[in-house]
Amino acid sequence: MPTWPESLPEVRPGGYQETPQNQVLRSEMETGPAKTRRRFTAGTRTIPVQYQLTDAELAVFEAFFDDEIAAGALSFSWPHPRTGQTVTAKILPPGYQIDPVGGGLWWLLSLTIEVQP
Repeated sequence: MPTWPESLPEVRPGGYQETPQNQVLRSEMETGPAKTRRRFTAGTRTIPVQYQLTDAELAVFEAFFDDEIAAGALSFSWPHPRTGQTVTAKILPPGYQIDPVGGGLWWLLSLTIEVQP
């Protein structure tokens, strides 16, 4: 399995948010309270992240994205920014977005990671 490039910096402070997948199925009844049950035992987590990269680091990321994970089609090992553990992840469509920062000295890479169960 491909591994997130170690040469890339950590997630940009303030560029992180984590949302667990809803694992509960809710069925409304004609009368009385709704019925709920757990749908599955392991759900995914969606994590929008941002990285501040140099030109060289952006080239490393783009090579990783295009060549090693087939434009986001393949899973990879990724260091979870909150837990520090290595997890299995995918980059969700549409892939990623880059924006110039600091007069073009840096690039802001934005993407959404899906942590697999």
